[in-house]
Amino acid sequence: MLKVRTQQMQVFQSVAETAFLHKLVEYFYQQHPQVAVQIGDSLTVICQIPEKELKILVANGITYARTYGITSESSLAAFVVLMFVTAPNFDDHPLIKRLLEDEKVAPNDRIDSFWQHTTEQNWQVVKQNYNSKAWQNLKKENK
Repeated sequence: MLKVRTQQMQVFQSVAETAFLHKLVEYFYQQHPQVAVQIGDSLTVICQIPEKELKILVANGITYARTYGITSESSLAAFVVLMFVTAPNFDDHPLIKRLLEDEKVAPNDRIDSFWQHTTEQNWQVVKQNYNSKAWQNLKKENK
């Protein structure tokens, strides 16, 4: 019988994480190149963010999404995409925060529930409350 040691699983996990991160960064460059992102005082579009910096932002977003118990690649990706296309602090909105913390819904299903419970007006409020400092806070929280 084949046995996989913990150390081997950690290597596989690391390779999978790196591949997922690369795939998500490429997704942003290909599907959202003109999305404006404000980091601190600087406003730029995704296609002008150096790959190394974008990888850091995406990796920090993934780590942050996991604080809500999210583990599936599709839900992690959706969370990070929302950070970029709406606001890095989109989860500060009271309704969205409640949905993300709803213990009656499995963590990987919570983002799907957004579309049933939020309105365009909710998302406009999220965008109006864009906090560019949230990107730096993610870097500090996830180190």
